[in-house]
Formats: sequence, C-alpha cells, structure tokens
Amino acid sequence: MPGLLIHLSAPWQSWGTSADFKVRPTGRYPSRSGLTGLIASALGRSRDHRNDDLAQLRYVIRIDRAGHREMDFHTIGGGYPRELTPPTADGTRKKLGEGTMLTERWYLADAAFTVAVTGPEAVTTPAAEALAAPVFAPYLGRRSCPPDTPILLRANITDPVAELDHAPLHTEPPRSTDTINITFIHDTPPAPDAPPTTTVRDTPAPGRTFTTRDIWEISRTLPAHLCAGRGTDWINALADYTQPAPA
Repeated sequence: MPGLLIHLSAPWQSWGTSADFKVRPTGRYPSRSGLTGLIASALGRSRDHRNDDLAQLRYVIRIDRAGHREMDFHTIGGGYPRELTPPTADGTRKKLGEGTMLTERWYLADAAFTVAVTGPEAVTTPAAEALAAPVFAPYLGRRSCPPDTPILLRANITDPVAELDHAPLHTEPPRSTDTINITFIHDTPPAPDAPPTTTVRDTPAPGRTFTTRDIWEISRTLPAHLCAGRGTDWINALADYTQPAPA
C-alpha cells in the first residue's frame, strides 16, 4: 500500500498512556493518538476535529534508538496567596499551606523512530504535504518536545513498510558485527495468523476518549551499514537517502 516515511527524534519525547493527574507516563514508542495528533496539527485542524480520515492510516514503527525514560518533577501553586492557588472542584481555592500540587511527568529521552505510514492516497498525500509545510509547529507528544530533525523523509512511496529495510538508521553502528537487531511495532499482523504481542489503549475516539487496539512487536536483523550515526553523519546520510544522485 502506498504512503510516506516519517522520522521522529528529539532530546525528549512523550507519548501519553493511561494516566492520572499526578503521574503522567510515556510509552516506549509513538502512540496512535500521538501520530494522529501530529498529522492533524500539521493539517491545521482543531483539537475537537473528528479525524475520521486519519483513522484509515496504518503505522509500522522502526525503533532506531529506544532511548530511556526520565522524570520531570513538577510543583504547581506553591507559595502563592490563596486567590492564586489551584482551583478546587467546587469553584473555591485551596487553603493556604495546602496549595502545592505535585506531578510526575515522564519523558522518553534520546529516542529515534522511523515510521511507515500507509493508507488511501486521498489521505496520505495531503498528510505528506502538511508535514512538509505544517500549519502548526510539530511536536512529539507534548509542546515542550519539538523534533530535532525533519519529520517527512519521503512521500508517495509505493511500499513504505519495505522501505524501512533501506532507510538509514539514526543510531551508531554496532561494534564487531555486520548486523544489528531492530524492533518493529506493527498495528496489523506482520504475518498471517500472527498473535498480537499486547493490547494498548491509544486509539482516538469522539469526545477525547480512547479505545484499544492490538499491536505486534517483532525483532529483525538489518545490515549494520544502514547505521548512519548521529549529528552531521546522520544529516549527510539523510540527504543522500532523500535526494539520491541522478543516475
């Protein structure tokens, strides 16, 4: 199925999962709701837009770098007079000395993902155009997480999933080996009758609610020469990949 290839990397990303007010975790890889929001934002849509067309998109995520989780400890409302403390459910304010609210906000640090996006051409084409020139500035899960590389790698690809075997990996090459093990996350079975690995609750539904979906997590071996490193090496490899020399 045709589609596009996108890349998501940043010092911090945050892909929300089930959370309460005090603890806001992040998933290990981009959520479906996060990817839908990224594209919808690039298209200039409001947060209450239904995005029925984007629900037709399918994603395969290649984890170039898994990164690691870090926690940002927040305090809200401490040290203020009562009229400036956080509001309560009954419309009043918290009492003096009780106004400080604590939250833990978790982020995924130093991670990088390459994502194959497939779906009807009537959906993937405007999505690619919007990601190339977004209406609203893109961010990776939270507004405090801007991307550090271009998001759109290639558009109008005949088989974006197969292209994941050829696009440069945003990671250092392994030592003393010609191959590297890479994890792929599929939202449809990668092989007939393959059982799902787990179920996640990250599919957007009306009213800012979410439904569950199955995912398939597999590990595959790719050639180590695809590892393009970081910094200038990665940018150069990306330029060679997205703008190949004429034949």
